[in-house]
Amino acid sequence: MSVPSDVKLVFDFDAPSDANSAAALTNAENYIRALIHGMAQQDPEDPAYKYYSEGLAAQYAKSQIQTMVKGGWTVNGTDEYYNAEATTLSNKNIVVTFCRNQAEFYGKEVKTGKILRTEESLASYEKYTLLMNPPSASSKTWKAMVIEVAGKSEECKAA
Repeated sequence: MSVPSDVKLVFDFDAPSDANSAAALTNAENYIRALIHGMAQQDPEDPAYKYYSEGLAAQYAKSQIQTMVKGGWTVNGTDEYYNAEATTLSNKNIVVTFCRNQAEFYGKEVKTGKILRTEESLASYEKYTLLMNPPSASSKTWKAMVIEVAGKSEECKAA
């Protein structure tokens, strides 16, 4: 799944030693890539995010892509993700959390190519929490079920 050449996604994650946690983290990363791919493709029905998510996480991805399409925007710049953790729950789901620094990640007008630069601020930092569902019998993919994004994260700015 590719993104435009003017978009750089940086995932600065240490792989967990537990194989399930590592797989859940990798597919949480793929969900984010798929979301950005959908924005770049301007496709709210992009199959990439649908492959890596279901339920509320799929609805979130679709709504984010729809907002970009409606606004006439795509993406540009460097989007950084770091400080990942994976916690296994008693039901075998895994909660993945990580920080995002989007200080150098911008919107870009589709029609004009104008980059909509913003100044770095606390709003540049977000904390993501994803509930990852284990693979089903027919799939080897951990899927994002729920996503929560906390904006203006002091914790992520300090990290």
